[in-house]
Formats: sequence, C-alpha cells, structure tokens
Amino acid sequence: MRLSELLGVRVVGAHGNNIGTVADVRLVQDGPLQQSKQAALRVDGLIVVERRVTRLFGYERHVGPALLRRIIHSRLGAVRYLPWQDIEHLSPDVVRCRSAELQLFEELPDRLDQHPLPSH
Repeated sequence: MRLSELLGVRVVGAHGNNIGTVADVRLVQDGPLQQSKQAALRVDGLIVVERRVTRLFGYERHVGPALLRRIIHSRLGAVRYLPWQDIEHLSPDVVRCRSAELQLFEELPDRLDQHPLPSH
C-alpha cells in the first residue's frame, strides 16, 4: 500500500467508533544514513481529522493568525494523531487503532526536539 492511498481512509477506534479520516502521514527523518548522507524517513503516524477534508493547510497546530486557525479548525473539526505503533489493522477501506481515543494533534510535543538528526 502506498502512503498516498491512506489519505481519506476512515479511522475507527478499538470499539468500532468512528474517529475520522486520514488527512496526512507524519514522517520523521531519523532512520539510517542513506548514500545521500541524509537520514532515512520513517512513518511516525497518521494525522486524522474529524470531518473529511481534501487538504491540510499547516494551521492544525498553533501557528499562523488566530482568526485563520479558527476558520480552518471549524472546517476540519478535531485534528488527532494516531501513532504508527497504535495501528491494529490497516486496509484500503479502514484503519483500526488499538485505543478508542486519540491525542489532539496540537498537543503533541515537537518531534524534532525529541529526535534530533545525527550529526556528521
């Protein structure tokens, strides 16, 4: 399955409750060094929105003008984060997670601070 095929797929919780749809895939660059001398990317998790959306605009977190963030959030509904290791089942039709509730995306710590790139 290609990562792009996950976009728009329905996400359900452990009890079958509808959580939302996949809006984006979150990658971190902390894998082994490649020939390009850069660390490889790995899938860290999925960004899930309450309401179906075709595109995120980068305002899911606390960035940008407050009025614009409110408009975007009213369209998206809740924006949540599903860590890759919490996925129980993955198919072209549905992603089922191990928990019933997901953490709000805006409450996540900045992953770059937790996983610094290797120094050369």
